[in-house]
Amino acid sequence: MDINKAKKISIECVREAGKLLMDNLHEIKKVSFKAKSDIVTEIDLQSEKLMIDKIKTNFPGHNIVSEESGLTDNNSEYIWIMDPIDGTMNYYHSSSPFRVALCLMHRQQPIISSIYNPAKDDLYFSEYNKGSTLNNSRISVNNNFDLKNSIVMTHISSKKNARARTILALESIFQKTLHMRMFGSGLTAMSYIASGKFDVFFNVKTYPWDILPGALLVTEAGGVVTDINGNKITNESTSVLATNGKVHSQMLKLLEGI
Repeated sequence: MDINKAKKISIECVREAGKLLMDNLHEIKKVSFKAKSDIVTEIDLQSEKLMIDKIKTNFPGHNIVSEESGLTDNNSEYIWIMDPIDGTMNYYHSSSPFRVALCLMHRQQPIISSIYNPAKDDLYFSEYNKGSTLNNSRISVNNNFDLKNSIVMTHISSKKNARARTILALESIFQKTLHMRMFGSGLTAMSYIASGKFDVFFNVKTYPWDILPGALLVTEAGGVVTDINGNKITNESTSVLATNGKVHSQMLKLLEGI
């Protein structure tokens, strides 16, 4: 497999999808609800199709997992995981933040990740064992070791059980940290950790396309990403805890039993 070609296609995919998003930011006419507070727009579908078509053209034997279309299974060791718009609710209301993301995995290991913020033309990129960059400049997590000085980011799920679990945990987390934020985009939160802005992101109910692109970005920037029980992230993980690494064990204790 040509890794340089994969890197090139990955970046082209998120940039072209990002342009599609910006060209249609104020033009959305069709929207449907997957669940309460969980929407999909016509641009989600167009963005996803653009990336799927490009991957199928260049890597026809690879597997693909996408948020709206599910799994394309070619029995390959390589699998592309994509999120055509992470932060659809923000995008639908013509508001930031939102991201386009694409991750290539080989045998359960993320090896390439591209996360694009088209509103600012910011490209986050990471490659296994080669670090993370923002617009070609190296980035790294911050050096905060104290949870009481940490900004914690989270997400309120549209799923009742997950939402209740998160809300129950918020008071104790708030008491032991500096402050909390909710941006409506998990990949945005993880890009903020990777670039050293904030310290922690957790989500008790999520999906591979919401985790894996950001997981490689954070770990290659020096952080740590597990599920909320401390287990290694895989494409079957349903929760995530991403941190600067220095406060990871402290956060795992706060999340015990959630």
